[in-house]
Amino acid sequence: MSKEPRPDVAAVREPDDATALWSPTVLTTDDGSPALWSPRYGQAFRSQRGAHAEANHVFAAGSGAAARLAAGLTTRVLEVGLGAANNLACTAAAALAAGTPLHYRAWEPEPLPAAALRLAGLGAIAPAPFVAALLAARDAWGALAPGDVRRWRFATVELELIVAPIDRLLDAAFAADAARRLRAARAADGAATTAADAPFDAIYLDPFSPEVNPDPWRPEVLAALAARLAPGGALVSYSVRGSVRRALADAGLDVRKVAGPPGGKREVLHAGRPGGPRDETAGAAG
Repeated sequence: MSKEPRPDVAAVREPDDATALWSPTVLTTDDGSPALWSPRYGQAFRSQRGAHAEANHVFAAGSGAAARLAAGLTTRVLEVGLGAANNLACTAAAALAAGTPLHYRAWEPEPLPAAALRLAGLGAIAPAPFVAALLAARDAWGALAPGDVRRWRFATVELELIVAPIDRLLDAAFAADAARRLRAARAADGAATTAADAPFDAIYLDPFSPEVNPDPWRPEVLAALAARLAPGGALVSYSVRGSVRRALADAGLDVRKVAGPPGGKREVLHAGRPGGPRDETAGAAG
């Protein structure tokens, strides 16, 4: 998500839609790619300096997930805030190009409908068959209620969606029940159930900014996320806020600012889990 203010907010935020999560008005970002606007949060779903550039530079490439996939290494990604699915599409494109398994889990309290996703320009990021299948799946799911879980597969890409804010991760009973239902869904689909509880090679911290959406950025939530990161893995975000960096460092991660995308933010966040590469024998089983 982006905390950059929209110059012509009045053109988007009308009195009767000020609480709407998304607006059908689409912004054209600096790299020519579209971004949805949220009247409720007063922010765009992606950086206005380049929506697709941010998804690739900060998340898929910045976390090392794209490089792992290109090397043929099964990769597990956890995203906080699925939003318009730009990060999913970008990472899936890398997995599909290499023919490498990607296990992608997203915690999202209010999944956007297919009508919104169709405006996000995903076809410029990922192969058209993938995008078409994703939109069809979202249409088929219909209205999603808090606590729902959904699982979807396309070729080597597996998406697991948990309809809940990430701070529910701190609710042991809720998290255990969600994991149980995901294991059941995997078993019903003939997939290995061990991957449902495996650590993640990359974590994409991409909710709306701390100023308007503070809960995902609380120190205890960040510590819980850090605990789910595999050795050698990385948590990445567009936000370099000091409180976020300190909380992740306190959780044992190696936190640093790295260069942002060309034409975008000057610095973005990279927080790595010390340790060597994961045992890929175990990763491939998932």
